[in-house]
Amino acid sequence: MHQSGWVIVLISVTATAQVTLPVPTHIRSGETLALACGRIYSGELDLANLQDVTISTDGDCGAATITPARLVTGWQPDRQPGVWRAPLDMVPTQIELGGQFIALAHHPNTPQTWAKGQSRLPGQLQAPMPQSDLAGATLVWRAADWLIQTRPVAHYENGTLFIASGKDDEFGLLPETEFYVEGKRWMLDSPGEWSYADGWLFVWPPDGKSPEGRTWAAPRARGINASGSRGVRITQVQIRNATLGIDGSNAQNLLVRDTAIINSGEDAFLAGGRGLRIKQLRITGSVENGIRANDDARDVEITDSQIDGAGMLGMPRRSKGAIVFEQSIGHTILRNRITHSAYIAIRVFRDALVADNHIEYACLRLTDCGGIYTFARDRQPLRTRIERNRISHLAGRMAHAIYLDDEANGVTVRDNTMTDNPGGMQLHNAFNNVIRHNIFSDNRFEQILFNETGKVAAITRNVIAQNRFSSTIKAPTYRLWSVHGSRYVHQFAQFDDNDYVALQKDFAEVAGSGLMNYSRWMQSIQMPRH
Repeated sequence: MHQSGWVIVLISVTATAQVTLPVPTHIRSGETLALACGRIYSGELDLANLQDVTISTDGDCGAATITPARLVTGWQPDRQPGVWRAPLDMVPTQIELGGQFIALAHHPNTPQTWAKGQSRLPGQLQAPMPQSDLAGATLVWRAADWLIQTRPVAHYENGTLFIASGKDDEFGLLPETEFYVEGKRWMLDSPGEWSYADGWLFVWPPDGKSPEGRTWAAPRARGINASGSRGVRITQVQIRNATLGIDGSNAQNLLVRDTAIINSGEDAFLAGGRGLRIKQLRITGSVENGIRANDDARDVEITDSQIDGAGMLGMPRRSKGAIVFEQSIGHTILRNRITHSAYIAIRVFRDALVADNHIEYACLRLTDCGGIYTFARDRQPLRTRIERNRISHLAGRMAHAIYLDDEANGVTVRDNTMTDNPGGMQLHNAFNNVIRHNIFSDNRFEQILFNETGKVAAITRNVIAQNRFSSTIKAPTYRLWSVHGSRYVHQFAQFDDNDYVALQKDFAEVAGSGLMNYSRWMQSIQMPRH
């Protein structure tokens, strides 16, 4: 009875939180699908290539939940103390217990997190392991300050892990590699972990109680597949335990409003196509990213949303950020709150407006990182504006509130507040940017770092004007560094009419001159006194 234009209301008079319904199928273009409030719908909701479909919740008893996960039953105590087991006829990729994401069994355990090994040959990591049963496990390692890699373990012999090759082997094992391994039954040795073997799911509940009635197992699947859709509207629903919460790739005029995406195994939202509008979206927890855009995404608006814990679920994995536009053009990011991100909070590219966002606690697991980040390796103007954002409490020595990287140019940074971060701003080989009317306060290592490392001198014609700098911390206001020598630092920027409060003795550090006080800085840079 799925007639185009009809409204289909799914209700139940026996609603309980744990009794699930299958997700609706055979949806047609033009339909409005009202899910019953407070109910859980299990499966992947398929809206691919549909037009003018509306998904919402009917009633006021709470948002309907869509999840590809299944409630696992039939639990019994395992021979291993503290561990429970239940039969499961699928290979799960993530487990939720009592509403909480729990980590796949791994070695070593937190808080140590990382083991250390040596790599002398490609694809081989020498490291003593407590057991030799490692074939089929996953090796996870730090390949760079900003990158975590994963590979399957082919086999282990004579103290050496042999790993499979991958598509990005240029970032391979390091001579001294930090790593962990995961996925084997013997690694289940602590509360709050799970493993799967031979048709059985094993879980160690942190509270010691039976997992019955509160454990959900999810395969690799999406919550909602809206890829290739036109004019789809998703409002007032909740998506849990999906590998990818919403797939909006190649969609046109997709609207997502007043919706929650919780505990995503990879990305909470994949954006693509044209005309995406995200309003009042709440993302809580993901293994990798929050909102990630394909390079074809155009005319995207993300407003009044909140993203907490992007890249922070489970053990550390590769994360690109909470909101990630790597090469896509024309996006607006307004009035969002982003907290506790593993890596970058907001990454943008060309023709972007990033304004009135509140960012706290980014760069928690990876560094060489920015609260707001952009770059332009093609050296073409970005025409991007970063305005009135508040960025604070970033982590890691190489994190900056605003990071203009790799030939970023044509960026306006105005009226932002950057407080209590490792660094306020970094301009890495960046040129032709305007930094005006910002507040830099108590950033711990420097307020602004100019870092020139390219094959040719690149940093030039930046404007640093009418900013306010204040600090009670003994850190330079400016650091100016060039691999090409001290004669290039004088062309980095024009400094004009800035306000310096509570000047430190070591006001600046300049390549070739070292640390200098304010008077010497004024003479060296040949600025007029004010």
